[in-house]
Amino acid sequence: MAGFINRAQQTRDHNGQRNVCAADGHPGTPEDPLVKTADGWRVHLSDTTNPSSGFYGQQQGS
Repeated sequence: MAGFINRAQQTRDHNGQRNVCAADGHPGTPEDPLVKTADGWRVHLSDTTNPSSGFYGQQQGS
């Protein structure tokens, strides 16, 4: 999972929250894994594909 991670997300990662969505606080799952947003947060894939989400269309590399 290479790419940009912002400093706040790096802190979350180092505090054991690497697999915890920055948007809703729930863990990633095989059905809805975490992806990185354009500004470096880890959120559920569904957050980047749901037009109602503030992260819609924000997945890195998409």
